[in-house]
Amino acid sequence: MTFQLFLFTLPSLTLAFVIASLIGLVFYLLFGRGWLRLLVYWLVALAGFFLGQVVTTLLNFALFPMGSVNLVEATVTCLIALFATRALWKSETATAN
Repeated sequence: MTFQLFLFTLPSLTLAFVIASLIGLVFYLLFGRGWLRLLVYWLVALAGFFLGQVVTTLLNFALFPMGSVNLVEATVTCLIALFATRALWKSETATAN
């Protein structure tokens, strides 16, 4: 394995950024309240999407690639990260009250 596995072209990096941002925005619209959650959900969506991309690239596994973006795997990882963040945030506020 070489470092070139992780390199994106600028169009695929832009596509991944836009998709992750849209997932984070939709997740916020469904479950969020307040500006802080918007920022946190957006950052978690970006991190989760790119983590899923890196892991599936390392495993050389892609169900539905869009160029060099592993769409299904990165989206699933992004959603797992968002739901985990939401669960941690809800449990933290429940124990605080």
